Amino acid sequence: MEEPIKSAKDGIVLISEIIKAAGDNPNVKEAGANLGQTALTITKTINNALLPLAAVNFAFDKARKYFAEKFTQDLSVKASSIPPEQVIEPKASIAGPALQGLAFTHEEPNLKDMYLSLLATAMDGRIAAEAHPAFVEIIKQLTSQEARLLEQVLKSEGQTALAEIRKSTSGQPGWTDLYRHLAPLRDNKTNAPVENPRFPAMVDNWVRLGLVQVDYQTHLLPTEGKSNYDWVEERPEYLRLRSAHESETVKVTHADGIMGRTALGIQFTRAVGLADPIHADSFSSPLAEAET
Repeated sequence: MEEPIKSAKDGIVLISEIIKAAGDNPNVKEAGANLGQTALTITKTINNALLPLAAVNFAFDKARKYFAEKFTQDLSVKASSIPPEQVIEPKASIAGPALQGLAFTHEEPNLKDMYLSLLATAMDGRIAAEAHPAFVEIIKQLTSQEARLLEQVLKSEGQTALAEIRKSTSGQPGWTDLYRHLAPLRDNKTNAPVENPRFPAMVDNWVRLGLVQVDYQTHLLPTEGKSNYDWVEERPEYLRLRSAHESETVKVTHADGIMGRTALGIQFTRAVGLADPIHADSFSSPLAEAET
């Protein structure tokens, strides 16, 4: 473990960017004179420059402890595969906000891993362009649970089947939505259906963040002659709503749809380590960027 950490440590140059992000903060300037001397100095720099102390006093000691004792090793492991000659300083627009995010979420593994992977991507000269500043804000707007579910969605290169439960009344046009974004959620161990009443809101959040798009005008074609939506009418949500609403004049049905990654979602997937990145030298483009 020590060798990769030592190798990556040579290229970990976050502190200079922290100072840039902090501007003329006098506390940072004072700490800057002692940069690199001890882990405590690094922690002091991060605390003074990046943590909004008034808002996080309750977590201040835990954040200090994490940055002093574990942060360097965690990031070193993430960055250990970067060739020494490719290690670069991460942009301040990514390094500063990502460290703020870590101060809040270092005890939540799913979110912490995303932040660390994003920092490592920003430090890799081959793929640093994948690390968009907006990605820090995206991670900040995820809960730990939805980050775990989102990871499964983003790792899938194809479309994910979703359904919408609707009711219609005889003689009346249109329908009423009873349940949006129904998904075949199952227990990993027992494979039994699992209900998560917050999942529809999670999907709406991912759509809002631009990571996925949902379409109920399109559905997955049968696979080997078998429908990809057979699970819908076996779901407890569907059975319960059908029992509660269906009558001689009211019909409960479902609309089949899909959820898939957007271009932004694909780039986010690579930047936070959920998929192999595309190196800059692995493709060429006929388009030329104008110099600024």
